[in-house]
Amino acid sequence: MKKHNLKASVSAAAIALSLALGAQTAQAQDAVLPLPPVQQSGDVSWVSGGVPDEQLPAIQAAKRDYPLVLELYQKAGAKSEYTAGADIRIKNGKGDVLLDAKSTGPFFLVRMPPGTYHVEATLEDKAISKKGVTVPSKGSKRVVFVFPQGTD
Repeated sequence: MKKHNLKASVSAAAIALSLALGAQTAQAQDAVLPLPPVQQSGDVSWVSGGVPDEQLPAIQAAKRDYPLVLELYQKAGAKSEYTAGADIRIKNGKGDVLLDAKSTGPFFLVRMPPGTYHVEATLEDKAISKKGVTVPSKGSKRVVFVFPQGTD
């Protein structure tokens, strides 16, 4: 009789553990945040995010759908860390401003017509310019901005 109770107890414990692990997995999946809302200005649409970290999977998945991917970092000693709050400005070859927006995370994904653009990111009065950024008709162009330490 004791063996039967032991088997029943072990089976009940295994079921309880399985249910607990399943609930924990469901909670972890629920913790993944969706992509932030897409913004639009004329022919340019963009999304910015990556903060908190639970939003990173959505941002990483969306990168392939945007021909221009801006990444924003700030020096922190020998390393670079994600940063946010930079003003992003994109101009065409004529100098017309096509986009003037603020990043809400370290990733700024832009959908715009193929061409060559001037892209500028400014964080706390420190501007970094990238001239001659070519946005492809297929694939995407990654542009990285690294701001000096103490810029925020």
